[in-house]
Amino acid sequence: MGGYKENRGSLPSYAWSPWKEGRSDEERRELQEIQEIRIPDGIRELGNYTFYGCRNLMALEMTDSVKNIGGGSFTGCGALRRLHVLMEPGGASCIRDVVSETFHEVYVSIRFRNSSEGAELIFPEYYEEGVENTPARILETHYHGCGYKYRQCFLEKKVDYQGYDRLFYLAKVNEKPEILLPMAMGRLLWPWDLGSQAEEEYLEYVKEHVLECGFYYMEQEDWNQAFSYLGQRKLWTEEAMDQVIQEASGKGRAEIVGYLMEEKQRLFAKRKKTFEL
Repeated sequence: MGGYKENRGSLPSYAWSPWKEGRSDEERRELQEIQEIRIPDGIRELGNYTFYGCRNLMALEMTDSVKNIGGGSFTGCGALRRLHVLMEPGGASCIRDVVSETFHEVYVSIRFRNSSEGAELIFPEYYEEGVENTPARILETHYHGCGYKYRQCFLEKKVDYQGYDRLFYLAKVNEKPEILLPMAMGRLLWPWDLGSQAEEEYLEYVKEHVLECGFYYMEQEDWNQAFSYLGQRKLWTEEAMDQVIQEASGKGRAEIVGYLMEEKQRLFAKRKKTFEL
């Protein structure tokens, strides 16, 4: 559905909002139910409250042509979890503008123009709490969860990848494996500006949780890429692989079972034979 008309590379305020004045009841219902929106390359500016009230918006796609996003654009967008951005390698974008207006976790997929490279980032959830400092007679804002610190990992409009990676120690204290595993694997599979120390920390976490990693990626579309990486880096244990095979078999995932059976033969059969000799 077209929720706007382009005007010299900009979108007007309330462009996709169901609450824009003059919407018909049918338009309002459609915009409240829309789940994915793609902003065409070439759009430079989004007006205020662009997506206000798009309560079922789950995924947003845009490019680095967007230079400014108006205030309140993601008010009422409680379902937004995925942001896809096409941009120049290491360049500026409006990623910060999006994630800074969200309190829940956001999965950000970055792909670079004319390149096979990119990055996969997760900005965890957090919440704010106003706490009264009675002696000073002021209201202080306390932040809970590491998501607020992750949202500071920008240098103006550029992602500070190394600053992002340095926060993993904090994420391990605050987050569950279902956030930590794709966070670590995302950086390992798409290692843009990934330092050796951060790589080792991510690898260590995945190795320690390889069974949970296997269960997690078994349910993801990119399971093959993840399982291939675990095999290449020899992160699998035979016990973990057996349990994932059993689980996949029980769910009728024949393709995964076949792949893992071949990987098990490649990774562990030779070692057993040598041991027996």
